Amino acid sequence: MSNKAIVVAAAAVLAVAATIAILARDDPSPQLQALRADPMADYTPAGGELVDTDEQNEGTTFGKPVAARYSRMFEVPAGESERVLEDAVEAAEAGGWTIESSREASLGDLVALGSREVPTGKAQLALTLFTGARPVPGDIAAPALRVSLEHLRP
Repeated sequence: MSNKAIVVAAAAVLAVAATIAILARDDPSPQLQALRADPMADYTPAGGELVDTDEQNEGTTFGKPVAARYSRMFEVPAGESERVLEDAVEAAEAGGWTIESSREASLGDLVALGSREVPTGKAQLALTLFTGARPVPGDIAAPALRVSLEHLRP
């Protein structure tokens, strides 16, 4: 077999693998669908500007189980950051979440954690207010609020 034939065959295999990966990514798992359907997946803080959305299907990576997750990041008005977190906690509780802890995290960031049952099992919620004492992930301006939902594996 010639080198040209090997290169063409390898390119064809890579193209098929890429197509399969893209198609698989397009179909959200039931766990990701449940997170997307949660009221906190649509929550927007007052005066907040959506700057990032990230999601991951439930499945495996390199043979290891990976939980479904859905998160959104908002830049929020300066001077109102603590009120932004309080409002998010109130919205979560109104949406059926049980907030189990609220505390100051490393370098002044504020975190509230909660859990609830969703149709596909148990999920957890993390509300993280980045106050600006450290860089916000993704070069986002502080203050910023991340609303993160994760499906817990059974």
